[in-house]
Parts: sequence; C-alpha cells; structure tokens
Amino acid sequence: MSNSNSLLKGKKVLVVGIGQGVAAAALSNGASVVIASSSQAKVDTAIELLKKNIVGSEGVTVSGEALDMNDFVALKKFLTKEAPFDHFVSTAGEPPRGVGASFTADADIREQMKDSMDLRYWAVLNAANIIHKNNLIRPGGSITMTIGSLQKRPIPGVGFALGAAGALETATRALAVDMKPLRSFCSAPGLVDTEMVRAFPEAVREPMFEAIRKKSLVEHVGTPDEVAEAYIFAMKCQYLTGQVIVVDGGGVLV
Repeated sequence: MSNSNSLLKGKKVLVVGIGQGVAAAALSNGASVVIASSSQAKVDTAIELLKKNIVGSEGVTVSGEALDMNDFVALKKFLTKEAPFDHFVSTAGEPPRGVGASFTADADIREQMKDSMDLRYWAVLNAANIIHKNNLIRPGGSITMTIGSLQKRPIPGVGFALGAAGALETATRALAVDMKPLRSFCSAPGLVDTEMVRAFPEAVREPMFEAIRKKSLVEHVGTPDEVAEAYIFAMKCQYLTGQVIVVDGGGVLV
C-alpha cells in the first residue's frame, strides 16, 4: 500500500526565497517549515498566510526570518541553527538583469550580472557545501534548487541572463555525485502566475499570459500550487537524484 501521503509527515523543510507555494504544499503534507527571505516584511506576510495551512495540524509549525544568502556568515549561522532538518529548497532570485539583451557595446556584462550570479549560483552552492560538510540534513534528505525552463529552450533576448541557470543545472548533477547519498535536484518552472509576475505592468503581463495560454500544451498559465508539486515529489522520491524537473506545461516542446 502506498504511504505517499505520510512521507513528509514530521519532517522539517527549509525554504529560502519564500517559495510560498512550496512551503504551503510541504505544510499540507505534514511537514514543519522554516522560510527565509531578504525581506523581513515578506517573511512576516508569508507566515501569516501559511499559518492558515496548519490549523488543526498537530505538531506542524511554520516560522521564518530575514536572510541575505550572499552573506556567508549569516547563511551558515541560519543553516546551523535550524539543523537538523530534512530538506532544503532554494527559490531565491529576482528576475535577472539583461533580459532583452539591452546591454550597450561597452557594457561590463560581468559587473551587470554579478548580483544575479552570486545569488542564483554561488550562494546556493555555499548552502549545499555547508549542509553537506556539516551533516545538517538527516539521512534521506534532499537539496532542491530552482532555475527556469528558458534554460532548456531560450527565447530571443535572454542570452546574457541564463548563465547562472546553466551553471546550476550542471551543478545539480555534479552535486548528486559529490554529496551522495544526499540527494540534489533542480526545478525548472515555466512562466508561473506568481506575486512577482503579478507586479509586472498589466500592459506587459496580460499579453505575456495570453501568449502562454495559446502556446502551452495544457492551455493555461502555471500556478504556484502546480509547480510546488514538483518540489514535493522530489522530496518524497528516495530513488531520484541529480535531475532537473521541468514544469512548464510542455513549453519546451513547442
């Protein structure tokens, strides 16, 4: 008989970058969750919303704090304080600069992309190394990173912005080998109707959504809940590691 519904019960999941959909899904599966983000205000707001998912759930808790993942000392302190835990998820990262290939001929691309690369790649690798070398995750646990499906099928104007995603995809496979039996994954969502995307001007957002609806093989824009299921699957499946899970409604196929 399948025990899928109980595989995360009693586990502890760290979600850095808010990842509210992932946090809510983990809570609904019986895990306790700790969230972290660079903004304390965002953390506080997310906690209040997430508490609604644990009403009546015995032993399930949600907490959080502000964290700058690029601050190595703060990152190590946070991970060590929360240990031992079972799963670590990073959804950190704002939309990278350089989308639209708008750099001038004399632009220093390294300087322009440094913040994005530091947060999306180096900070995540620092977290993985701290967790692995200090045995902060319990046996059977996992580390899940986040890129985007554009890495699989780029569109015009993103050439200078996808370097961190490509590096992280490669690191996912390499870390699975180097950190065994600790498992590592990478989730690659397509366009998702998130709070961040909702902040785009309507004149930009709605044509983008309409284009996705017409192109998508599932004929709708992805939701945070749909994408969160991929993270939950990765945490639960003990026979899965080193893989990139694309959740984009078939976007890379068309």
